[in-house]
Amino acid sequence: MLNRRVWADIDLDAMTRNLNHVRSLAGDGKGIMAIVKANAYGHGAVPVAWHLAAQGVEALGVGDSEEAIELRQAGISIPIVILGSILGGELPAVIGNDIAVTVHSAERARLLEREGRRASHPVAVHLKVDTGLGRLGCHPSRAREIARLIHRSEFLRFEGLSTHFAAAGPDDNGFTRRQLVIFEEVSRAIADAGIPLPPRHAAASSAILSRIAGHLDVVRPGIALYGIGPTPGLGEGLTPVLSMKTQVIFLKDHSAGRSIGYAREHVIPRRTRIATLPVGYNDGYPFRLGGKGEVIIRGERAPVVGRISMDYMMVDVGPIAGVCSGDEALLIGGSGAATVTATELAERSGTIVYEILTGIGKRVGRVYHAQQGGPPRGFRVVRRPAAADESPLRR
Repeated sequence: MLNRRVWADIDLDAMTRNLNHVRSLAGDGKGIMAIVKANAYGHGAVPVAWHLAAQGVEALGVGDSEEAIELRQAGISIPIVILGSILGGELPAVIGNDIAVTVHSAERARLLEREGRRASHPVAVHLKVDTGLGRLGCHPSRAREIARLIHRSEFLRFEGLSTHFAAAGPDDNGFTRRQLVIFEEVSRAIADAGIPLPPRHAAASSAILSRIAGHLDVVRPGIALYGIGPTPGLGEGLTPVLSMKTQVIFLKDHSAGRSIGYAREHVIPRRTRIATLPVGYNDGYPFRLGGKGEVIIRGERAPVVGRISMDYMMVDVGPIAGVCSGDEALLIGGSGAATVTATELAERSGTIVYEILTGIGKRVGRVYHAQQGGPPRGFRVVRRPAAADESPLRR
């Protein structure tokens, strides 16, 4: 790929191993709703969704209707659930593409019912209950009323009951357990009202890796599928899927006292050689890593010098022997004993690893690698999924 300015290698076999690890932690009989929102955490939504569907996940979770429709238009037929909110004007396209919708209020459920009736097409609905995150979701006291509305409607299908943990993990001070207690109380209230409970889901990557909420029907892994722990200490057993690369396009020798980059923030203390790389914050390499980041060239770390600009960055390769124009530079990933992780970039730039991954720009070419199932036309990704088996989200 050295004919590109910057690219990302996506190891789909590593993704399969991560998925299998999640399955082993979730336990037998649990459905997997694989989260592919935010362009599959920067990995490319359509190719990743095809691969996960081929690996037998029961459903795909997205953030909004545009992401869902993109997957349908790419030919993906397994259940897709919009986990966030949708706008009224989006409903015809969502219903027409048989996409499940998460509802947070009776008002939105009634709107979906009216649109489903108009289209003569029942709408799959997941009811979300706010048990402590304080963002989306109905108040627990309203859940039974909304569930009854959904259950009685001819044009709504009650396909899921969910909540969202605020701080699942080893340091949550018991808050997740309190959320689960509320969720169980809501579930009992719905069941006691004679409403059959649909598949229930709450556990995202943190909860799965912490072995929380394993008794529910479905889990929603996101960042774990991409090989990264959501918090320090929760990455054991995972393999990073993405490596991000560029190449040296220019080399120049500089004497001591010369400044490098905008605002002259870096002044060279000694004679050295500076390499220019054709990647910048437009590609997702954080501006805040100017003077803080490191890349790997010829198996050795080279420090970033000067400010990161929109399209370029500079690194000091003076101590590295034999660097040439055209040499590969590793921004995220490993080479020999040297490794730069997305988590390291996040820590050095004062952000979270989610922002690093989802910030990878559209100019970055994605190249997909897998040992099995050769790439279909248009994407380097595995074959179409087989027919759906019976599962918690395919009842």
